[in-house]
Amino acid sequence: MKEEFSDYQKHFSAGLRVEVRFPRGQNRPFRDGAIITLQEEDLITLQLSRDALPEDVRAETGTFVDIRTGKDGNAYCSRAIIVAERDGSQVTARLIGNVIPDEMREYYRIETYIPVRYQLDLDAAPEQLQERWRAKRYPTQQSTGDAAHISSDGDTSPATEPSRAVPLAANLSGSGIRIRTRDKFQTGTLLTMELYLPLEDLKIVPIIAEVVHVDPLRTKEGTPPLFSTALHFLCIDERDRDSVIRFISREQLDRLRDHQGGTVSISSLEYASYSRRKRLLRLATAACIFFLFGAIAFALVYYRLNSPKGEIEQTFEQEIRKYRTLFLGR
Repeated sequence: MKEEFSDYQKHFSAGLRVEVRFPRGQNRPFRDGAIITLQEEDLITLQLSRDALPEDVRAETGTFVDIRTGKDGNAYCSRAIIVAERDGSQVTARLIGNVIPDEMREYYRIETYIPVRYQLDLDAAPEQLQERWRAKRYPTQQSTGDAAHISSDGDTSPATEPSRAVPLAANLSGSGIRIRTRDKFQTGTLLTMELYLPLEDLKIVPIIAEVVHVDPLRTKEGTPPLFSTALHFLCIDERDRDSVIRFISREQLDRLRDHQGGTVSISSLEYASYSRRKRLLRLATAACIFFLFGAIAFALVYYRLNSPKGEIEQTFEQEIRKYRTLFLGR
């Protein structure tokens, strides 16, 4: 977390101008300029260029946005989640995930565990696979079966998860996936895939993926071999890619909640770590003040006991001794 905070400080410090990309009803996001007025670790406050946003733009608490900045001729981007109700042009958000080059937005990546189904069809040419993918992703009419239904924006959601979709440990990004397979696929092999993402509803993401790298994994003696297989998404609808990125962002948010105690709500994310830091800062300040006063008192006592006596003090003590000798006989 500390390394991420240093990246946030480097690229999203207070006073910088940034571009905020809000989701909207259309395929393209809504972009607005903003100034960072506050940056506390992963918490930032943005001053937008306008008080009101278009009606179809989402900016309520819990909305994921992209924040883009430029430095030394390079563009960088990070995901963030809005953690407080918008107050006019002011938006408070918490950065999540890594700071990456802006042109690599699809490479948001996370280790996760999701149902995945993949299939190798040796008899089909690449053109046939792509044609099948298009027919499945963009059907001409709504399916009458109970396996899927098509919404008005073309998204496909399953009614129930197919039994053949096996949950797998996966390294998932918006551009590809790495999974463990029993088969050793050749580089360049095309696979038809389906990802099952637990979003608002269980969502099927149909994909054609190309094998780009295969590494053998160590297994126990006598067990079947395993291979770490990296695949690049060759055919994927951009709305489905956004769904993958949204799933990754939600997973990152869930892990942030776990890091902060497991019961943190979105509305409290804004203040939880900040209040904890303030409390620790107050305790540290009080301890420093107590130590300082203690050191001063010790120095005064030490000086009083060990410092050389002045001329007046020596003369006074001599006269006291004379008095005791003459009148008290001591």
